[in-house]
Amino acid sequence: MLKEHVRQDRAASGGASFSGSPSPTSEVASRTLAGETFERLRRDILTARLPPGTKLRFDYLRKTYKVGLSPLREALSRLAENRLVVATGQRGFRVPSVSAQDIMDIAMVRKEIEALALRLSIEYGDDAWEANMVAARHKVALLEKAGKNVAEDVWETRHRDFHRTLVSACRSECLLHLHGLLSDQFDRYRRLSAKSRLPNSPRSLIHQRLLDAVLARNADLAVKLLCDHIDEATKLIVAGLSSPEKRARKKNGARA
Repeated sequence: MLKEHVRQDRAASGGASFSGSPSPTSEVASRTLAGETFERLRRDILTARLPPGTKLRFDYLRKTYKVGLSPLREALSRLAENRLVVATGQRGFRVPSVSAQDIMDIAMVRKEIEALALRLSIEYGDDAWEANMVAARHKVALLEKAGKNVAEDVWETRHRDFHRTLVSACRSECLLHLHGLLSDQFDRYRRLSAKSRLPNSPRSLIHQRLLDAVLARNADLAVKLLCDHIDEATKLIVAGLSSPEKRARKKNGARA
């Protein structure tokens, strides 16, 4: 009898819950908004629209990104897990500062993860994977031929796609997840370093040699070329790191 009364009460209220908890629809909408906010903040951090050291004040972020406090907190928490923002206790969040020691640490771990994923991809990759690599390399090669007349966002996207395709056949979701996180960390530094952002002839050569070694299924050579490539990029990043003030002066001087 009690169950019957409960069913009648729920029917009379349109099936609504009396617990006061949000509906599944509102929860999905909140998660979607948090995900969109995460991607927008991530993009602005990677492109240095939010430079290193920037304090991420909630009032400013709410107005700029036009989101509420709850999805904003969720997005910032995810970014903190990915090491793209730093939690500062009760004071909120900030964009991480940069240093030569940090990028060298990132590069060291990236080499280990990407090298393992590449070896596994060479072992497991099929014809479709090879075709995808050739296509990704061709897209990068077109930009390399264009030289400096390349939009930075286009170069970064195609270059990253090439590296992601190289390891995409590794059959390990964990490795691919870690590879994505480390790529974000590394790409943020590359965009900040004027000496390592755009293509040049030596890197054009190593991309092709890397592809050739992978297609030949020569794992040892491919891994060596990959690690050399990351080491070279890291040296350029370290050499190109400078304070925002110095970068601003260089930019203004170049325009004069």
